[in-house]
Amino acid sequence: FFQIRTVMVAPGGEALGGVIGAFRHMIKTEGFFSLYKGLVPSIISMAPSGAVYYGIYDILKSAYLHSPEGMKRIQHMKEEGEELNALEQLELGPVRTLLYGAIAGCCSEAATYPFEVVRRQLQMQVRATRLNALATCVKIVEQGGVPALYVGLIPSLLQVWLLFLIIRIDP
Repeated sequence: FFQIRTVMVAPGGEALGGVIGAFRHMIKTEGFFSLYKGLVPSIISMAPSGAVYYGIYDILKSAYLHSPEGMKRIQHMKEEGEELNALEQLELGPVRTLLYGAIAGCCSEAATYPFEVVRRQLQMQVRATRLNALATCVKIVEQGGVPALYVGLIPSLLQVWLLFLIIRIDP
């Protein structure tokens, strides 16, 4: 129900009286299915997002494990056997696992961010001027060019890195 959150943070959303008020307002003014505006771009972005994430992560992991340092780590793990704790049993180690996950997450976010922009625009549309996902995308590009599909990407990427830093500093 990201739609409710979007309505609440939009101008005038605070007057709706919280989550329940926003929910009631949406059902009353636009109908039940208004809760699902933006669902199509969200679903469409899932496969490419996962593909990019796991593809980048696997490339980074494979490159490390084939490096001299990675080969030493694997050899050390084989020698130590069952004496390793759960974090030490990670092939990459905990820090590298987090780092590669953050890098893969950023790549995935950047690759699929236009779907997020279209989804948010669909959620902000009112019934009288509602467009489908493709028409909304075309409208965004017509009004602001291709860069308009990436508005807000930097703060989104900073969230991923901030989470990585917080976890890294205070495990």
